[in-house]
Amino acid sequence: MAVEIQLSWEDLITGDLQKRRVTVPVVFGRDEQAMRAVMDSEASIVVLPHKQVSRCHALIVVGENGLELVDKSTNGTFLNGQHFLGTNCQVQHGDRLQIGPYKILLSTLDSLPPVTSESAVTTESTAVLPGVYHDSLTGLPNRNMLMSLLQTLAERLTVETALIFAVVHLDIDRLQQVNNSLGYRMGDKLLAAVARQLRQRLAPGDTAVRLEGDEFALILESISSPEEALARIELIQQDLHTPFQLENQEVFITVSIGVAWSHLPVQQPEDWLRFARAATQKAKQLGRGRLEIFQPGMEDSGQRLRLETDLSRAIERGELSLRYQPIVALASGQIVGFEALVRWQHPQAGAIPSDQLIALAEETGLIIPIGLWVLRTACVQLCRWHRQFPNLRPLTVSVNVSSKQFLQADLVTQITQVLQETGLPGNHLKLELTESLIMENPETVTTMLSQLQDLGLQILMDDFGTGYSNLNRLRTLPIDMVKIDKSFIQAVDADTWAFVRGIVALAHSLGKTVVVEGVETTEQLHQLRLMNCAFGQGYLFSPPLESPQVEKLLQQPPCW
Repeated sequence: MAVEIQLSWEDLITGDLQKRRVTVPVVFGRDEQAMRAVMDSEASIVVLPHKQVSRCHALIVVGENGLELVDKSTNGTFLNGQHFLGTNCQVQHGDRLQIGPYKILLSTLDSLPPVTSESAVTTESTAVLPGVYHDSLTGLPNRNMLMSLLQTLAERLTVETALIFAVVHLDIDRLQQVNNSLGYRMGDKLLAAVARQLRQRLAPGDTAVRLEGDEFALILESISSPEEALARIELIQQDLHTPFQLENQEVFITVSIGVAWSHLPVQQPEDWLRFARAATQKAKQLGRGRLEIFQPGMEDSGQRLRLETDLSRAIERGELSLRYQPIVALASGQIVGFEALVRWQHPQAGAIPSDQLIALAEETGLIIPIGLWVLRTACVQLCRWHRQFPNLRPLTVSVNVSSKQFLQADLVTQITQVLQETGLPGNHLKLELTESLIMENPETVTTMLSQLQDLGLQILMDDFGTGYSNLNRLRTLPIDMVKIDKSFIQAVDADTWAFVRGIVALAHSLGKTVVVEGVETTEQLHQLRLMNCAFGQGYLFSPPLESPQVEKLLQQPPCW
């Protein structure tokens, strides 16, 4: 039996109420030829002639449990005030759709199959089917969809030269503090709440996107001038600076915002986002919680390109070096090893911050040759110290291994070769891997870890306690040590130390040796000794040192 529905909307030119009785399937869009290319000749065609409507924008079809509204557009569709993009939602009598600027009321007729209560869509809850174009946590479109939208806008600009839009980048300034103080679950709730606030301020044709972590983006198309866009962005900023109520707790955040206008010359559509992000970084530098508009010079892509090029030559030019931070046996105060940390002294730019260095290396793939250089250099240095200080307890060196390094098929071969070339016994080398790398790829890493242990290496899980480890899996993984993140020992109140004791006891119950990083005070050292923590590192003992400074330190008796 055919399914008939009635659609009602206001004509944008005359203001007259339009009513149309149609048979499902129904196709909405501004280009009849494009719509007929999607559906067969029996489909009902509803032409909505406005530039904010895609050529073929949305469909209404009969699904298993009733009618479904399917979005086919580049900028999304609204259902009962909620935005969705590239997927489908179930609809029923009384629902309101918004396609571009057209607000359409759907009324069902007697022939419509009943919709079960389980599949009904309400104003408070719109079903969004996650996929490659959506963020599963917030339901917003993701980076993939943003790139697609920017590409479409770039194509439109070649024809619609007067087209105005704004690309807005938003960065939550205090998300990590929320995660640290209230837990990652509350952090996720905060991100979802931010997404809801952004949706409420969207006008037809606008899009909100979650990029990653604490970053969001907006594309504002329904604007007639930059002044109108700025007024709306300022309202959004005010909304986000209002306290969020999360499980009876007030959570305050600030948001740094950067704006890039459509008239900016770009080489690639993603340049608009890059410009907006550069403006956000400027806002953060000026004190956070600010709004900045991109100006030429904020983001020097040439400088970044030069840094990437220079990094590829940094090893051969001798610009990379290692610093060594001592690791101390807490019971005796004796130095038993070091963590090797890479540094880059650029001849013009000076010392490059470590996080920028690692980010550049990861993005360019240079982390693999740099990681191998760090491994070989650290092993050579440790062999020298063994010869120079034969009476000291055999020292070890810890080297950080990134996910890209670890997932190389020939990693075990590379390490075997380094040990053979340098003459360092395998039991003097430790590899530090992040908890997320180990726990997100347990099947992949288990074999690799076992092969590395066969060489005598010790495996250390970094940042233990900051993730969501599966404890049964962790018990069986071939891991020798865990390093507790420094964020856990920054405070010295009773509740904090009780929590730390619980983490240490958990690690001990799993049969893992404990290393604590970030030890800075004698009180922290005292508490960690009471917990029988084996090792510690931090500025109480020493900052990262160059090799000559390490040698002076090793000549002194332990003083902790």
